[in-house]
Amino acid sequence: MTMIKEQNEMVIKKSALIWLSPLFFLAACSDNDDVNTKEEKMYISSIQKKEIYEIQQPAKQNVSRGLIVSHMNNSININEIEKGLMNLSVDHFSPNSFYMQEGQYLDKTIINQWLARKTEEGLGLNPAIKNSTGNVLEDEKENPLILSHVLEQNFINKKSGKIEGMSLAISLNEFYDIRVSDDKGLIYTGQVKVDNNDDDVNDVAKYGKEVAERIIKDIRKNATIPNVPIYLTLYQESNKNDIIPGVFLADTYIAEGKEKIDKWNDIDKKDYTFPSDALYSLDQDTYNQLLKFKEDIQQNFKHLNPKIIGKLRYENGKLADIKIEVHAPLINDTELIGLLQFIGTKLNTILFDYVPVTIRIIDQKEDVGIVLWDPKEKQIFATPI
Repeated sequence: MTMIKEQNEMVIKKSALIWLSPLFFLAACSDNDDVNTKEEKMYISSIQKKEIYEIQQPAKQNVSRGLIVSHMNNSININEIEKGLMNLSVDHFSPNSFYMQEGQYLDKTIINQWLARKTEEGLGLNPAIKNSTGNVLEDEKENPLILSHVLEQNFINKKSGKIEGMSLAISLNEFYDIRVSDDKGLIYTGQVKVDNNDDDVNDVAKYGKEVAERIIKDIRKNATIPNVPIYLTLYQESNKNDIIPGVFLADTYIAEGKEKIDKWNDIDKKDYTFPSDALYSLDQDTYNQLLKFKEDIQQNFKHLNPKIIGKLRYENGKLADIKIEVHAPLINDTELIGLLQFIGTKLNTILFDYVPVTIRIIDQKEDVGIVLWDPKEKQIFATPI
């Protein structure tokens, strides 16, 4: 039976190669094909992320572990700030020369002190309650908390084993979610937008730049924190019920021994979901191409009832990355091969020469197949996982 199964799988592989020609298609044809499997995983990894940090071993947990969950408003923003900070750090601390390590210096005491409201003694970086009315909910709305977290990552020189770089992401609320109690113990909840005027100035970014100055000074004055170069960025969280993450607003680099921020660079990277009115308003042509792609899959695989969603990233106003999820519960092996073939042949309808595309086939939360367009190699890669 095993031989028959392997022969059948070889037939499937051969037909897939013919069907997808001239596409680049790999599919493991037996349980013993370890070399192909390793090559596929390496190829997938190289396309999805060209530069990836190795983690310093033995791995250490962040000294403020758990704080990010209680202070940031949802898992989408947490994932984005953690991965985004690491990706942005590549330009300053090369993965070829540095290991990454979870933050080891900004502990819960330090971060919580920054997150507190300002006091007369100068502690705390969030706005103080001005002109208290006695109405705790209204006072919170008039003086929203803006600073929500400070994420730290360390970079270890591979040769010396010493920390020679630090990255920080200052997380800021676009919307302040209020939960406050009065002196009788009654709890009040609400939400307020931090920047609620129309003066064309992002008050969130403005406040973030102000507190960043204080954060750097505090770090440089702390003798327990290594005096190393610091890459720092501002992250604005999306609303807690949004299905897309927030955005990185600006960044700066502070050289070793320096405590003054000389210059900020704006970051223009925004994510949009498909389908959504926001994406349609921004880029109607791309939206329509994706819609046709989605309808073609759903029309030809009605029996699978596939659900298709996407995330598109725009940088400096231009499309930079497309990620699509095709949810097909209870898909079997033959159906998966057919779906991969179909997606591979239809992918040219949404291809851009310079934009990478990642399409994941998901069966009940588990990835079972992947299709990739590599704009540098000019190849489509498709395989079961």
